[in-house]
Amino acid sequence: MKLVKMSLATIVAAGALSSVASATPLEEAIKNVDVSGWARYRFDSTQTDNANKANDKNSNKSYHRFTSTIDFKAALDDNFFGVIGFRYDSRDESGDHTSNNAGRTMTAQDDEGFDNYGQTFNVRQFLLGYKAGNTTIQAGRQVLGTFFTDDMVGTGIKVLNTDITGLTLAAIAFDDLQSDQHIGTRHLLSNSKPAFGNGGAQTDKVGDYYTYQNNLYGVAAIGSYDPVSFQLWYAMLENVTDLYAVELAVNFNVTEDLSLGLRGQYGGSSIDNDFKKGTVNLADDADFWAIEASAKAYGVDARVGYVDFSADGKDKVSVISYEDQGKFIEAGEDLYDTYSYFGGDNNYWFIVAGYSFLEKFRVGVDYASGKITKDLAVGKQDAYEVVGRLSYKYSKKLNFQTFWSHYEIDGKDAVKDLKSDHFRFEARYNF
Repeated sequence: MKLVKMSLATIVAAGALSSVASATPLEEAIKNVDVSGWARYRFDSTQTDNANKANDKNSNKSYHRFTSTIDFKAALDDNFFGVIGFRYDSRDESGDHTSNNAGRTMTAQDDEGFDNYGQTFNVRQFLLGYKAGNTTIQAGRQVLGTFFTDDMVGTGIKVLNTDITGLTLAAIAFDDLQSDQHIGTRHLLSNSKPAFGNGGAQTDKVGDYYTYQNNLYGVAAIGSYDPVSFQLWYAMLENVTDLYAVELAVNFNVTEDLSLGLRGQYGGSSIDNDFKKGTVNLADDADFWAIEASAKAYGVDARVGYVDFSADGKDKVSVISYEDQGKFIEAGEDLYDTYSYFGGDNNYWFIVAGYSFLEKFRVGVDYASGKITKDLAVGKQDAYEVVGRLSYKYSKKLNFQTFWSHYEIDGKDAVKDLKSDHFRFEARYNF
């Protein structure tokens, strides 16, 4: 047998040519790929006047935030599909600063971005899906999509079924959760008294785990039978709490120009007994209920409602939504942004109204007023928030919006008034 000698360069070249010859043409590779996403710029400026802090009476914070999400969904063999999603998220401080992380564009390798899920640029979703008939199974890193979360990501399995017309049944199981900034209980340890105002100082005891270091399981039934729709949700955050929620809504199109709606919600949490003991019995169960009436006519839109969420004791802390406000009824921007971690009794009524004109502009206002518990030692305090809004829809894909929010919490006993102003400008492009 005759041996043929080949140089290393020849072998590499032959391998490269072989790979090119067997590669899928770009046009064929992308023809079954759906691309979706958005890019957003935000500028936020917040000024807080807290007369209770002699050394820090006025606090000013301003920052720029650059965020973009892009998802690629590709049809694979038979009924399989894959999704990979990328996210860029960077927050840069604005103005003059003295802290170590201020005045610096956040693009270094170890920057985790705002939501602490990998680096500033990261793979946000990576999943394999299978669709058979009316059942879809998704496994991998993905958005949870529950009633108790907003845009939180985790790694696990999600199953959806639509065999019954108008009804979607869902089940989830996640064994790894994102340490999202909007988890109110993110810094709580299972074996440590929580910090909440001056009425619950964090102890020095070392805890066993954080709340997001637990498995999350859940089931749901979501129905829509015009004019009625409903949602039933149950989720168990292992070793921490059970969460449940019910929503019932009715919507009528009275005429082409007039629509009316009514929506009610009830939710609650049942804290794990061992978790209660680990927090020195400061954590306890909670209830939430809310009702909202809405109307749209001739460019005017309005919502009016009432919200009540309270722990099972005025000296207790609890949770209703796990991340951010979830899908619960809310109004305003900052004052009652507390569904994921609150203390004592809280309630407020609200009215939200707006007017759209020239098919591009909308002006609006939110007003919320009620009671809030910011410190267990102080108890409920009177509070209100007013928000002015303006938006401009340049095109179907490019939108601009801004708001200014002002809230005040009235002083009580030796506690003085607290005031806060928040301005935001946002530009967003959807593709």
